[in-house]
Amino acid sequence: MAIEGDSNEYDLLAKWAKDFDCQGYKTCEIGVRKGLGSKTIMDNCKNYFMHVGIDPYGDLVYQHFDQDARGPVRYNYDDKMRDELLKDMTPYQSKFHLANMKDKEFFNDPNHANSSYAFVHFDGPHMTRDVMTQAIWFANRAPNHTRFVFDDYTKYGMDQVAFSLTYFDFKTIEAGEDKICLEKKI
Repeated sequence: MAIEGDSNEYDLLAKWAKDFDCQGYKTCEIGVRKGLGSKTIMDNCKNYFMHVGIDPYGDLVYQHFDQDARGPVRYNYDDKMRDELLKDMTPYQSKFHLANMKDKEFFNDPNHANSSYAFVHFDGPHMTRDVMTQAIWFANRAPNHTRFVFDDYTKYGMDQVAFSLTYFDFKTIEAGEDKICLEKKI
């Protein structure tokens, strides 16, 4: 069975990851779901130490977008979905680690806090405050040659996130309709 995604422009993610030299640092995706984003990153980036996928799975209730009139919604990312992902990632098992936890738990986990990440795909909660928190956390762990890709960037305050990342030397290099890529190059 083919690994599925839940978004658009995986072609742009592949383009931005294609032959991107991670120089021995880790790659990461927040919001793995069924795994297409992580697979795309692992198939295209080169010289990465390990890919970390962050997703708590479970029957979660949260507000996904800033302007979602529904408010908090229950998302059924059950253990069956997680188990299917792990099965699908078997060919990548030596290079894939699932951090089966919320992003805030990941940020406080000493096993991850001291790592550096050269390529990060932000595809978890799309609330400006959440994306901002994630972006700053990873920016503090970004080596001089890093790419950040944000999904559904038009649904939150990407202008504010991008402006904040200028203090870490990130610049926008390209944007599609749903995904945008920023790069730190010193």
